[in-house]
Amino acid sequence: MAYLDNLLVTEQTTIIETLKKIDSNAKGIAIVVSDNKELLGTITDGDIRRAIIDGAGTSSTITKIYNKKCKYLLDNYDKKDIENIFKNDKIRFIPIVDRYNVVIDLLEVDNDNFSVYKDNPVLIMAGGLGTRLRPLTNDLPKPMLKVGGKPILETIIEQFKIKGYKNILLSVNYKSEIIENYFRDGSDFGVSIKYIKEDKRMGTAGAIKLAEQFLNKDFFVINGDILTNVCFSRLLEYHQQNNFKMTIGARNYETQIPYGVLNIDDTCVTSIEEKPIVNFYVNGGIYVLSPDTLKYIPENDYFDITELINKVLENKDKVGSYPILEYWMDIGQLKDYYKANEDIKKYF
Repeated sequence: MAYLDNLLVTEQTTIIETLKKIDSNAKGIAIVVSDNKELLGTITDGDIRRAIIDGAGTSSTITKIYNKKCKYLLDNYDKKDIENIFKNDKIRFIPIVDRYNVVIDLLEVDNDNFSVYKDNPVLIMAGGLGTRLRPLTNDLPKPMLKVGGKPILETIIEQFKIKGYKNILLSVNYKSEIIENYFRDGSDFGVSIKYIKEDKRMGTAGAIKLAEQFLNKDFFVINGDILTNVCFSRLLEYHQQNNFKMTIGARNYETQIPYGVLNIDDTCVTSIEEKPIVNFYVNGGIYVLSPDTLKYIPENDYFDITELINKVLENKDKVGSYPILEYWMDIGQLKDYYKANEDIKKYF
């Protein structure tokens, strides 16, 4: 089958090339095969992101990171075989092989069985003052600034809608009437919108607490100034498959130290690095949270997201990181706003 070519990789395929193929086939998975197309295993978007967090370079091959014990079916399978695998292992895809172990197809579970992924609430933080974007925000809330001819907030909502998430909650405060008059109940945009109104500044986690009655299953939280084409369905699957209580979208941030850096042992210089480049993972302003985390947020009090993260960790619950490899822009300053207007046609 011709479409299989967009699903198959070998052990020597690099991480970056595998990721491109996964993005291209839009299934979140690739099948690892030998030169004769015999099944060796599978590799998912999540496998790659975990490897990158653990330090793997994108030019490395996938030899050490793919799943060599994947489930598969012979081409004479029956319906009961499928039901058993999907029920017991809760996976979405199963490679199909012939009697020579050559891959001939990829079976996908009926999308109706995964409707749970589409009901999850999306809480968008749209109440910020946007002080660093003045004078643009003197008369508009920051999420209503136009990028590519439409408000940032509209693009965020569209990106979730494309993936099937239509249960939208907007946390509003500064000039909230502008947002409410534009979006109303969301029906004109193909979604359902409810408004969470902050009478006072509550912080991100404090605003989450205000929305508690609507958060009865795993839910997304995203800042209203984030422009991204992250695949939210894969983010949610990653969160659930790893049994995280909270998952943070992590963005790689690179900076160059403008001085020679001394490496010192006791009082002796052991080496010097001239203007080294260092990398960090920073908070990308995108989260998935389980409803259990709401118990850590105080009632009617200012509580920031960093406080919630630390509280979850203090209670020994798992907090995961999800590397954002797709386009991402935090529109926090004027230079970011102008750059986003340049990028919008290329990435959206």
